[in-house]
Amino acid sequence: MQPRRRAPAARWLAAALVLAAAGCTPQSVTEEGRAIQSLYNLFLYVAAVVFLIVSALVVWSVIRYRRRGDELPKQVHGNNRLELTWTLIPTVIVLALFGFTLAAQDRVLDDTGDPDINVTVTAFQWSWRFTYEGTGAEIVGTPEEIPELVLPVGQTVRVKLVSADVVHSFYVPQTLFKRQAIPGSDNEFDLTFEKVGLYHGQCTQFCGLDHPDMVFRVRVVSPGEYQSWLAAETRRGASGQPGT
Repeated sequence: MQPRRRAPAARWLAAALVLAAAGCTPQSVTEEGRAIQSLYNLFLYVAAVVFLIVSALVVWSVIRYRRRGDELPKQVHGNNRLELTWTLIPTVIVLALFGFTLAAQDRVLDDTGDPDINVTVTAFQWSWRFTYEGTGAEIVGTPEEIPELVLPVGQTVRVKLVSADVVHSFYVPQTLFKRQAIPGSDNEFDLTFEKVGLYHGQCTQFCGLDHPDMVFRVRVVSPGEYQSWLAAETRRGASGQPGT
């Protein structure tokens, strides 16, 4: 019986690189997050190209100028053109990435349009309160009972983020977006979810002993299901019953 051949090291290395790249690429569930995702991919591609070029030059230099004896190779001093070139190229790359970053940031923070829904998110030690403005619906959580922010898919939600005590942080990983809740300062931003689902959220700013329990969920549903839920919560608020 012939011994089993091992796969070439190059195949294993290529597979590892593909898996690593796939695992690092974020996927956003919001319209605003797609701008961040595109920017991330751009940085990843540019970094990959730079890595390949630098690695190829290093390997070429090692082979081209390897030692062939005791005689010193021809000594070459500075080349102004080459030095200027490898100074300008990184500068241009950094400036271009800076410009793309500003453009993505403007898209994410653009709140000039009229939202479909206004929600005030109040962070407090150690949970969250979601107030649906103009409806009477309000969801209040506790560390023992995780609150849910229910939103309709495909509609723009204007979030007004406030803090009732100390600094907190509103973070939903699958939106690729995080914003601080600072006492005395209201932060506003838009979220437009593109996929129905249940998404985990949490406070990522240490805010006291029960900080690890300061979590919430975002439940994105169809517009019809959202209207039914909102009507039920509005009736609950009108009858004086506390939020969930």
